[in-house]
Amino acid sequence: MKSLISAIGISLFLFSTDVFAQRRFGLIFGSNYKGNKAGIPELNLCEADAKYLHDEIRRVGKFDDIKIILGKDVTKDNIQKEIKALSSRAKSDDTVFLYFSGHGAFQRDANAKNGMRNFIICYDRPHLSDDELNDYLSDIKSPKTVFVFDCCFSGGITKKGRSTRGAAPVPIPQGSDGTVRQDPQDFYFQDKAIISSADDNQTAIEVGGNINHGIFTYTFGKALSTADLNHDNVVTALEAFFVSRDDTAAMAKKFDHEQVPQVSGNASGILLAGEKKPEPPPAVEPTKPPVNPTVTPDVDPPKPNPVTPVVTPQEPPVVPTNSKGDLVIKTTIIQDRAYGVSDLPPDIRLTTGKKRKGNRSVKVLIDDKEYETKISTESSAYWGSVKKMGKLVSGAIYTLTLKDLPAGVHKITIQADDYPEIQKTQAVIPNKKNEMEVVTSMSGFGAIRGKVFYQTLDNPVINQPIYMPTISSVTGIQKLNTDQSGNFWFTNLKPGEYEIKASFAEDLNLNNSNLVVKEGEVTEVDVILNVKLPSTKTKY
Repeated sequence: MKSLISAIGISLFLFSTDVFAQRRFGLIFGSNYKGNKAGIPELNLCEADAKYLHDEIRRVGKFDDIKIILGKDVTKDNIQKEIKALSSRAKSDDTVFLYFSGHGAFQRDANAKNGMRNFIICYDRPHLSDDELNDYLSDIKSPKTVFVFDCCFSGGITKKGRSTRGAAPVPIPQGSDGTVRQDPQDFYFQDKAIISSADDNQTAIEVGGNINHGIFTYTFGKALSTADLNHDNVVTALEAFFVSRDDTAAMAKKFDHEQVPQVSGNASGILLAGEKKPEPPPAVEPTKPPVNPTVTPDVDPPKPNPVTPVVTPQEPPVVPTNSKGDLVIKTTIIQDRAYGVSDLPPDIRLTTGKKRKGNRSVKVLIDDKEYETKISTESSAYWGSVKKMGKLVSGAIYTLTLKDLPAGVHKITIQADDYPEIQKTQAVIPNKKNEMEVVTSMSGFGAIRGKVFYQTLDNPVINQPIYMPTISSVTGIQKLNTDQSGNFWFTNLKPGEYEIKASFAEDLNLNNSNLVVKEGEVTEVDVILNVKLPSTKTKY
């Protein structure tokens, strides 16, 4: 028995050591499209980005192998060949880092989920579609794979001394005045993590001067050295993402641009920089033999079944540290707990109204531990608003503030009356007021969140009328205008089918304009117009 316990202890220690001895592979692509014959707009800094990130991750990442492909060599065939070669070397427990810097674009495709196909623009035709890239990546077996994109999956233009990494206007079907892009999503491939330099309806910019890079790549490269938030001597993909996201958004604002990087898939526990030291498992106490053991002669003891450990990426836990930061959670949770009661049938309204008087209670858990939360309210023209005597009365929504949280990446859980439980992943960067947005509908309702553009996704339309002919909601609001960033909301909608129109008096012909709203979900849409009404104007 003692020898068996020792063997188990040794095997556990070897497995623990092996976890941190896993190999790291990298594959980096970047093209400026100089001299291409396909009419692709040339860029200036994508190859510089690729070289910069290659040098940074080699310097701090302790990668076993990292390859860079530049310029005219960034072709569809070469991307497929290099990913296939990488997949033959990388094992299931290795770290795999992939990066692309260049153009991205849309193309209409009836077989795509939302009617649009995303493309990586290669140096020359043919280009690489999202579903083809999905097939290539399926050969990589490691769940600790992250693909970082610094490009636009959108149309793009050049203005104000900076370039956007898009290739063409969003295609609109012939005979239409515009099109509705529903449920836009970042790339997501099996269990791979995807980090994109901008949101689905934003373009990624590159700037010269002291930066001389795409702003996301510049901040992400810096984060590989500085984003060890919990001081455990490694930087994970999530730590680097959160630090670079905030820096990118702040830098974009200086150029009057909106760009917020996004992450999807499981990016937890993917170590990109540093080296975590293995910790031996706790000692195993030997099992004491029974007082009167029963010995059966000539019978071998049962052999334990071999267990193959499964390596699942998991973000290193936040360890106690003197580094602290604040977290401000801006929510769409409505303060008035009685909101929506008036829309219920009379017999249910009487009973429910008594139970839902007063303010809504809410609590926040950080890594499953409840923290003291300061609750304040902000006025909202959308969430919690109602029409009284023909006038819109604004609602009040919660802002939740938590002070002095340990720096690091946390699981955030929000629980509120009459709302589904919300779980998010968020980093707390030290010595900073970190902000997090939580958009959610009450149980039993949904919402539509949209943005209107003119021809490209870098040209939002201000004061554009948006109208829904039939609507079933608490507020009953059918018509509104976009704000100074081109955004609009229809909130607290009963689940069902709706139609959206980009005008009230005029009947603009919108393609793909029928929407489905589901309980507890926010249906996201982009409305891209190729006509402008006299009363509307673009932001730029």
